[in-house]
Amino acid sequence: MSEMRENRRSEILKAACIEFSENGYESAKMEQIAKRAGIGKSTVYEYFSSKNELLIASCEWGFGNILSYVTVLMQEDMSFCEKVATYIKYACNILNSIGNGMIILYGKSDPAQIVRSSVHQFHSKLVNIIEKAAETAKENGEIRDDISTRSIANIIAFMPSPVVCQELEKGHNNLLDDMISILIHGFAK
Repeated sequence: MSEMRENRRSEILKAACIEFSENGYESAKMEQIAKRAGIGKSTVYEYFSSKNELLIASCEWGFGNILSYVTVLMQEDMSFCEKVATYIKYACNILNSIGNGMIILYGKSDPAQIVRSSVHQFHSKLVNIIEKAAETAKENGEIRDDISTRSIANIIAFMPSPVVCQELEKGHNNLLDDMISILIHGFAK
């Protein structure tokens, strides 16, 4: 795929993520996604044959970008505490930029299954990435030996909640400092 085509595809996916997040799957319109991307509706259909296909690709694209960032972050030469704080700020920036309303789908509809499956895969991969960093932190003596790195990774993965993100957006940075301090000192030797 050419660079221009890949950039247009990314713009469509970004627009779709925002549209699905703000309006939910059922109310999201291909026309609005096209408008957000600055293109015509027919161009969206050149890339994605249906709203379901676009939802699948949006989930893969959005979660893939986050996982790529977190993978690089967790390999950076900084303390585990700094990695956790940076991850939370990053995740909150994403939540705040697309809105805190997640796609809420009930039942066994195709869209609900798509989102559930994507979220499950994303969470599993995210926890694995964070767990590797926690294992390194444990080897470096930054966290206690008697705590499961899997448990640590799960706690960290869920720290960026909509409430925390809203507080950080309001400038309550001491909240993040306190959360990290409590987390790290609870794990530290």
